[in-house]
Amino acid sequence: MSKLRILWLLIWTVSLFGCFQSETLIRIKPDGSGVVQETFLLPKPMLDSVQNLAKELNEDNNTRDEEKAASRDPLQGMIQDARIKADQYGPKVKFLSATPVKTENMAGYKAFYAFEDINTLRINQNPENKAEKIGGSMEKSHKKEELILFKLVRGPTSTLSVTMPEYKPDKKDQGQSGTNPNKRQTDPQSLEMMKELFKDMVVKVALEIDGTIIKTNATHRNKSELTLVEMHFGRIIENKKVFEKVSAAEPKTIEEMKELVKGLDGLKIEMNNPIVVEFK
Repeated sequence: MSKLRILWLLIWTVSLFGCFQSETLIRIKPDGSGVVQETFLLPKPMLDSVQNLAKELNEDNNTRDEEKAASRDPLQGMIQDARIKADQYGPKVKFLSATPVKTENMAGYKAFYAFEDINTLRINQNPENKAEKIGGSMEKSHKKEELILFKLVRGPTSTLSVTMPEYKPDKKDQGQSGTNPNKRQTDPQSLEMMKELFKDMVVKVALEIDGTIIKTNATHRNKSELTLVEMHFGRIIENKKVFEKVSAAEPKTIEEMKELVKGLDGLKIEMNNPIVVEFK
């Protein structure tokens, strides 16, 4: 494994188990074409640590020039990666642009991808795929794909059906030693550490209709925007009982997390499946 892969593996590990913010907005026109807007942010201190490590790698005469250039600025490395992963959204999806995004505590990118037919679009609501770097650092068996799929019937009034991933309990985990994951105990020190790691973590996926909505069964609608899932982990942390339940269960997917926090105020979780939208 090259030193550059080690560098990006560090980013993947911290982003997966620490704090990140992931927002995906799908804009769709009545003809079925549209744009995916993807925003992904990581904590600035973590990116600074990666950059310091990159400086050490660049001092190594055995490090290739292209590796030195890519590792010099981890934020630019994230943007480069965003350019080459359009096919993750489906066939014929084209990369449009990507720009750096910085807030007070976070930094990352905002990227735009164009699609011709939403029927071929697939959205992985599990944000771990956004943290894969330089050709992919994880084995396929470790990836958790939770695909949101779309079916559009065009007409004077178009009808879009959005199918959310189904919750499937992990039988392997359930069978380990005959224990119930929700009964596992987490020590107070670990809980406090997890609170600090996840306090700013956000996962959001939303659909924006470029037209007039005639009818929809969507649970969360704000004018033309339908929120499919929005989870602010800081709000989970504020509820001690829920947070301890989540910590003990160790959910591996967004669907598992949704089951654990269902009914918690402040979180937007789509209750209908499929979501149907009639618009023109």
